[in-house]
Parts: sequence; C-alpha cells; structure tokens
Amino acid sequence: MTEKVSGSADKIDKIITIGGKEDEIRNLADALAAVYQISAAPNVLDAAKRLTKETFSAIVLDLADHESDMVNILQTLNQLSPDTPVIVIGNPHDTRLVVNAIKAGAFDFVTRPYPPEKIKLSVHQALENRSLKNEIDYLRREQDVVYDYNRIIAVSPPMQNVIKAIKRLSQTDSTILVTGETGTGKSFLSGNIHFNSPRRNKPFVGVNCANIPETLLESELFGHAKGAFTGADKTRTGRFEQAGGGTLFLDEFCELSLGLQAKILRAIEQKSFERLGSNKTIQADTRIIAATNRDIEALVRMGKFREDLYYRINVLRIHMPPLRERKEDIPLLVDYFLQNLSKQVDISSVALQMIMAYGWPGNIRELKNVIESASVIAENGFIEPAQLPAKITGVFNNSDNNRVSLPAANLPLDERLKEIEKSMIIEALRKTGGVQVRATELLGINQRSLWHRIKKYGIDVKGIKNNDI
Repeated sequence: MTEKVSGSADKIDKIITIGGKEDEIRNLADALAAVYQISAAPNVLDAAKRLTKETFSAIVLDLADHESDMVNILQTLNQLSPDTPVIVIGNPHDTRLVVNAIKAGAFDFVTRPYPPEKIKLSVHQALENRSLKNEIDYLRREQDVVYDYNRIIAVSPPMQNVIKAIKRLSQTDSTILVTGETGTGKSFLSGNIHFNSPRRNKPFVGVNCANIPETLLESELFGHAKGAFTGADKTRTGRFEQAGGGTLFLDEFCELSLGLQAKILRAIEQKSFERLGSNKTIQADTRIIAATNRDIEALVRMGKFREDLYYRINVLRIHMPPLRERKEDIPLLVDYFLQNLSKQVDISSVALQMIMAYGWPGNIRELKNVIESASVIAENGFIEPAQLPAKITGVFNNSDNNRVSLPAANLPLDERLKEIEKSMIIEALRKTGGVQVRATELLGINQRSLWHRIKKYGIDVKGIKNNDI
C-alpha cells in the first residue's frame, strides 16, 4: 500500500495509521482529513522507519492478524515515540485483549466494526489528553526554572545569606518563620523552599490570613462539614487538608485571632484537626511556613500572640532584608523587570541614580510597579526622570533627614554606580569561571545586556578565566 496523505501542509497534527484494510484506511483518512494530516503505513516495520524520522501526534494501530503480538508491538511503538498516544483497533471476541492493550500503554481500544467518527472522537480525546500532559510538564519545568536558586537576584551580602539559609533549610522538615517588611518577597521565598524540598511533588498551598474575614478563616483553614452553618450545603476541605504531604504557607500569620492560634498550634503539634461542625479527626502531614511583617516578639509581650505557638513556629527563621539594605541588587532588579516587559525599554543613568537614592518603603513590589508604570509612558523606549513619580525624583530636594549620603571615595553617584555594576559583573564572572551564560543567570540579565556591559567597562573575561583578575 502506498502512503496516502490528506489535508494541507500547514496542519499541525499528523496521524499515522498502521495496518488495516485499504478501504477501511481510506474511509478513516477521509473522516480525519478535515482536521488532521494522515499518513498510512502498511505494517509495523514501515511505521517504525517513519517514527525514527518524523513526529506524529497520534498512532492508530489496526491489529488485523497481529493480535498475538500486540503487546510487543505496543512496546516497540512506545520506545520509538514515548509521548505519542496509540489507539488500537481490534476484534471484540476477547475482552482480555482490551485489558492487555490498555496495560501495555494503549490510550484507547476501538472494536470492529466501527464508524470512522468513533476513531475521530478517540483521536480528539487522545490529543486533548496529550496537550494537558504537555501543559503540566511545561508548568513543572517552568516551576523548576522560577524556583531555581541561581535565578534569585542576590549579589548583596544580606541576600547571599538568605540564599545560604534557604538551601540549608529547604532540606529539613521543620516549621519555618519568615519575617520581613511588606513587598520583600516572603511568598516567593516560601515557594522556593517548598519546590526545593523533598515535598516538591506534593501541594504548595498558600493563604493570606489578613485577607479573609475572621468568621470565614477557620472554615478556610480547616474546612467544614455539611450543615455546619447556614449556607454550608456540602462538605468542604480546608487548606490544611489540601496541603497534605506538602507545604502550607500562612502569610500575615500574626493576624490570626488567639482562638485560631490555639487550633493551629494543635494542628502543627499533633498533625491532626477537625473540620468545622465535625468531630471526626483528620490526619494531615503538612509542613508549615509562616510569614509576617509584624514584630512578633512584641506581640507576644503584649499578649496578642500565643507564646507557645511562637516557640512552635520559630524553630527555623529567615529574615528578608528590605530593599534599602540591599541596594547593590537594585540595578539588577531593574534590569530584570525591564527584560520581562512586553516591549523593549531601557533606563537612563540619571533615572537609575534617583531609583538608587530612593528609600523604597514598599520594597521590591513597589520597585516593580514603578518600572512597569514608567515603561508605559517612556518615550522612545527610554525611561528618564520625567517618567518617574515625584516621590522618587524629589528625593534630592528633601529634608536633611531624608537626604542620601554621598558615596564613599567622594565619587559622583553616577561613577559610583558604574563601579558597583562593574564589580558585580566581575564577581559573577569569577564565580562562573568566565562562563558568560552562567553569569547572566547569577546577574538576572540577558546575554546581550551582559556583553554590552563587558564591552562598556572593558572587562577582561579571558583574564578572569585565567585568574589574572
């Protein structure tokens, strides 16, 4: 049988059929041609040759006289193209054949005689299933990238200490308390801990304790039974239960009432709880990461936070430094935000000076919002002081209490910033042995930006590789 190709060349999904009677394959191709591109292989050997050279979205295997060798054929197809779903066509005389086909990796088993529409539906379902699997795999890969330690912008000593801490603490199973001002990245840090821990394949569930009314928070955390209160028309699982085996991130932890604090203490200590309106005890092996921007020790002294819970969650602790204490990271953060915009935008040195001088009470969240806002109104793809808020541009004219001190060595700020940036680039190159691709990961910039800066500052990459610098 010669190959029959139906459909236009721009069709994305290609389907290969293996074996079968010529008239059946022709009818099948006609049914699928409106949506897919069809290739017919007369036997498994011919199909195997094609699978080594081409990529297909699905395989339709007609067993015909090969029922006895079905398992071996499916194993061969899976080895050649492991991510391609296989739909098997066979005779209905033996139900064990269907079971064995599914066990051997077939997506579906269609019995003869069959209408072409049945195969069409099966192919559609197989492709939807593959698309969902690919999306999940993609999200997992993205997750690995997002929560890669090397992608954290941290050249300043305080953030270097944070990275050392999370590398160490992520491998433990103890409760962690994360402190720091609003906008410093406590949520991101908590995700980084979870996705680099032994629990990474289990759920990571977050809840902001300050955003949920007190009357609803207990149900949100522990769930409720049907009929527990007016409107509870069905049983609901809470966040503790949803995070079973994984990590529960409790943001703004200090906003919990004393009553809820007592229940959370028991859930942490005994790894068990009851849903609201139920006396059935539920076991949940859940790791807790709690975060707060409050002075938790002061709250304990004032009687607003339980001392026993404080000691239970303060087993391991990480403090996220405010942006004003890690100014070395600001140029790299700005560059990172610019690189992730939908349009190409750069920033002038004067505008960057003003950004460096500002105190950033809203920390990284505020910086990100300022950069995004400025980029929208930037003229000619360049952020100048005119595009920055008055609270930033006016920092040089503020009172003495708010004035920025002159940098060391009596260098102009512009020159000092250049020296800082050059030093950070050299340090990144040293750490990576002069490998620029890895240096860009440490610095949070793209290769084009790094190359431009190396040329701008006359950095001897070869000398760094040879340890001459």
